[in-house]
Amino acid sequence: MLTSQVKRLKEIAEVLQNETYDEVEAIQYLLEEIMKKYEVRINLTDIAGISKINSRIDDIFKLYRYHNNPFCNRVKKNEPAFHFCVKSKNVLCNSFKKIRTPFYGKCYLGIYEFYYPVWFNEQLIALICIGQFYENLDYSMEIIRRKAKRYGLNSEACVEDYLSVTKEINFSVSDLNRDVWVLCNLLSLFYRNKILQRSIKSKLQGAVRSAADYYQNKAIISSALDFIKTNYASKISLDLIAKHCYCSKAYLSHLFKKEMGITITEYINRCRVEHAKHLLDITDLTVAQIASEVGFTDPSYFSRVFKRVQGAYPTDYRKRT
Repeated sequence: MLTSQVKRLKEIAEVLQNETYDEVEAIQYLLEEIMKKYEVRINLTDIAGISKINSRIDDIFKLYRYHNNPFCNRVKKNEPAFHFCVKSKNVLCNSFKKIRTPFYGKCYLGIYEFYYPVWFNEQLIALICIGQFYENLDYSMEIIRRKAKRYGLNSEACVEDYLSVTKEINFSVSDLNRDVWVLCNLLSLFYRNKILQRSIKSKLQGAVRSAADYYQNKAIISSALDFIKTNYASKISLDLIAKHCYCSKAYLSHLFKKEMGITITEYINRCRVEHAKHLLDITDLTVAQIASEVGFTDPSYFSRVFKRVQGAYPTDYRKRT
């Protein structure tokens, strides 16, 4: 009996001494445990560049970056609704300039969530959205049908998707608040530690602010590039991209030109031309049809842009082979 107890204590000691976990593993663990414990979905919004500190934390943010569910995916396929979704998220982040504490609210299509800000040195660095829930189901159905009609969506399909992804709050909000508070503080601590490590190494005056700006700028550029590559065929503007990146149009325009060497408009056009080349190669679509497919409303303007980027007009490019 004593021998087995000694053996058990030895096994425990080995675990305590040999198994260590870093901050990224702890963040991943907390996210998974919150989802499992409360049966919720989590969405992470990176505002200050936390995800650009290293590839492991970036992988975590990629997993939770979007509201990936049937209802939101259906809505985001509709261009006007998608634009409103991006702008609403931007408004939500700006609201924390006045409301500094977590709150419970709903999106413009009636999905309720808990919104938790993550702070560092009085700066909002991330947002954690936890949902999705419904309140007053009959009223929610009315909102969805009305909004679906406004955006040209199938209202009954939207209602069905809404019911499949939302639920009533069936847990202790106090318990959730405590668990997410730990997650918020761990994210803030992780960001602080990495900023301090970088500032100590750089030995520059104002290094902490410099390091924070460095990661935030990396996040802005990365977010802008991802957004353009995903939505190049839609009607995207500098204003919409800036809202998606949580910065001003002027700052985004200046930073993009500085980092990429070209303007945002030039980059969008290059993306569109690259996809147009692919369509010219593998389809029999007309130039006008291809122009529309890649986001141009005017075929003549498309041809001029194609010539400027590629050195030949679309018809000449197709004839080359």
